[in-house]
Amino acid sequence: MDTQSTSPRLLNFAKTLSQILLLVLIWWLGSKIQTWFHLPISGGVIGLLLLLAALFSGLFKMSWIKQGSDLILAELVLFFIPCVVGIVKYKNLLLSSGWQLVIAVVVGTICVMVFTALTVYFGFKLERKLSNKKTPSAEHSDINTVGKTL
Repeated sequence: MDTQSTSPRLLNFAKTLSQILLLVLIWWLGSKIQTWFHLPISGGVIGLLLLLAALFSGLFKMSWIKQGSDLILAELVLFFIPCVVGIVKYKNLLLSSGWQLVIAVVVGTICVMVFTALTVYFGFKLERKLSNKKTPSAEHSDINTVGKTL
């Protein structure tokens, strides 16, 4: 076996694993904060807010978690397997109250899509505003003027 080709793969695996462990540690910390302060917000959401704050403050760099988070997102479908097992297990409940569950899922999905779209919109708007403050030049003001007239 060629040690030169194995070493980069092993390093890549170790990097991905360490990044996933860092994300799990942040999730665990969020869960502990939720438990300690008896907050009505999920520990996972608190962990995401902690991660967002760390990224915005510069405490964390995106490169520290990018590869691990990309892997988790790529395998996201696997996290829905327990949901499907639950549906199969509670088939009678689904048949009797399924319409309520469908409405909740549809309304929840619409809310997530709307809030995601608004967050991305305002994020890009903030990013544009910050980049214009960093590099004030005639080119940027011309681009903004053209963009506003369109």
